Amino acid sequence: MVFIEVKSLAGVNYIRASSVVAVQYVDPKKCTVVLGTGVLLQCSEAAKDVADRIEAAVAAEAGPAPSN
Repeated sequence: MVFIEVKSLAGVNYIRASSVVAVQYVDPKKCTVVLGTGVLLQCSEAAKDVADRIEAAVAAEAGPAPSN
């Protein structure tokens, strides 16, 4: 289980990377993270930055790709 830190409008939250369904673009410095439970988390960070951290965390959790 890998958690990432996101800066919400009210402080800092730690969310499980594998629970994220989508990251919605709101404006250049704000986004909304949609969790699988239906919770919407308003963030004070750019969507690209949050999405990059989620992708890195999910890839790290999955481990190295199998070699052929």
